[in-house]
Amino acid sequence: MQLEGKVQTAKMSDFFNGLELVVVDRAVIKPAGGRPQYSVRVVRGWPGLDELKELRKNNASAQDLATFAQGIPLPQEDQVIPLTVLDITGKQGFKTLICEVAQAGA
Repeated sequence: MQLEGKVQTAKMSDFFNGLELVVVDRAVIKPAGGRPQYSVRVVRGWPGLDELKELRKNNASAQDLATFAQGIPLPQEDQVIPLTVLDITGKQGFKTLICEVAQAGA
């Protein structure tokens, strides 16, 4: 599934396994009006995430992970990011979309 997400909030995951975003789907309008909002974890495709994943894989300390994560730029509010949904996690009303940044021309 493709998602054209307009960023509402962005932060690094507490576990340093991706960016946690709240996005609004710009491509869909609900029948009652408004646009659907999703909680998203970006795990691939954003600058610095692959390097952070490699540090985690090599059992870097929490301090080293936090220091590296501070250098990863977060998306700005209202920035539109093309996302590809890889998985959906969670229960009932608390679902998180696991995504990667869609590649241009994909």
